[in-house]
Amino acid sequence: MSATTLNYSYQYPFASAVLETASSPAMRLATSLDGTSDDLFFDGMLKQPALIGKCLTVLSSIVRTRFYQPLKPMLLDPVVTSGGGMLRFEGFSSCCGVYARIDLGPEAFEGELQGKGTTNVDFNDTMRTALRRLSENDQAHLQVGGNSVTLRSDNDTIVERKVKLPVRWIRGFCEVQAYQARMTPHFELDQNDIRTLFKLLPKGSNGRRPVHITRTGQTIRLASRALPGSVQLEGADRVRAMEPLAPYTRQLKIWYDEAAGTSGWELQLESGRMFILVSPELNRGFSGEGQMLSRLAAGQWETAMPAVADSLNWQSQIDVASVCRFNKSSEAEIEAALAVLGARGIVGFDVTSGKYFHRVLPFDIEEVDKQQPRLMAARNLVESNSVRLFEQTSDGPNFQVPGSDTQHFVRLRDSGDRCTCQWFLRYQGQRGPCKHILAARITCDGQTSSQTKAAEERETWQ
Repeated sequence: MSATTLNYSYQYPFASAVLETASSPAMRLATSLDGTSDDLFFDGMLKQPALIGKCLTVLSSIVRTRFYQPLKPMLLDPVVTSGGGMLRFEGFSSCCGVYARIDLGPEAFEGELQGKGTTNVDFNDTMRTALRRLSENDQAHLQVGGNSVTLRSDNDTIVERKVKLPVRWIRGFCEVQAYQARMTPHFELDQNDIRTLFKLLPKGSNGRRPVHITRTGQTIRLASRALPGSVQLEGADRVRAMEPLAPYTRQLKIWYDEAAGTSGWELQLESGRMFILVSPELNRGFSGEGQMLSRLAAGQWETAMPAVADSLNWQSQIDVASVCRFNKSSEAEIEAALAVLGARGIVGFDVTSGKYFHRVLPFDIEEVDKQQPRLMAARNLVESNSVRLFEQTSDGPNFQVPGSDTQHFVRLRDSGDRCTCQWFLRYQGQRGPCKHILAARITCDGQTSSQTKAAEERETWQ
């Protein structure tokens, strides 16, 4: 997969570094937001520096790892957000098959999280070593604000430069919001169950085969085939990456999307939590799934978008009902607008709270569209007037949409859209809609919008 990056240029007041003094370790995280890069938005002490150091080390290890076809790892960067009383670290594996996030609340710090901002920085080997050296006896100092990470200890000084966000991360951040919003909890494991599970998970080449996590009575176990209520996992090493945090874990909650086969693994730690989202298959990365394409193509979010965008203020939880009270949009329209904002990197989704949170990633809608070839192809079909409604049934409309060398027939239904093209026949919608379904949806939404507008105009004149 290409490592193409977005061509963004920023000016920063200082660079990332690992600094060491005789007094106390200090890690500084700096914002990359225009107009605020000089502002320090968090300054406090870590209550459990060893635990947080291990969390960041695990996150960095996941970001660096290609779980599928292990080649030379790509030195990618986590994204750090401060806002709404939370400090969040997000990242992807090099193969984009694992999304990882660390959530640290006020209980993890001495002091308050008052500032707001987002940045992405690279943790190199020296930074990782410094994180591993943190002990519970350290008086570790954390600062956030600017464009870098600094950790102070006794031995050396390392300066690290800002890195650009890879293009496939845009798609990945888009996809994980769609998956998380559909997940439901399947298992809650205590410390004994957690130890048992990590012992059972296959290692090495054996870990590439699918296993099914299930429970018999009070015992957690693995099955070789799917059972009612079980959770499928392919590529067990992706979950095993969190094993260093097991001694600090109070509970492991396993989330699952049965339709997509995507699993979520949430560690409730002594301070904060870590969550990873694992793709259904080892060779499938979130950057190519296309789960958000239907929302991006639909138009029902457009009316609510201004009100939703105006309400964003770095909340750790966005209250949909509260946004509804201040505008005329429905909760469904607000949710749709938030989903689109997720595709633009402006909000993320927290499966634990079931709510979106505000954060700003360094790319815009034009760049998102460029990385969605199916959506662009669908819009081209609509703009060329190639999409034809040939039948309106009681179940829904049927469209005729041109393909490369033949005409395809699309049925739009509440129970699920269908198309006669090879893409749909192969994936059955599991990797998002094909360009023909998207084109039909765009056309259908446009016709509905025009009819609604005409009806409103008639009411005005009556």
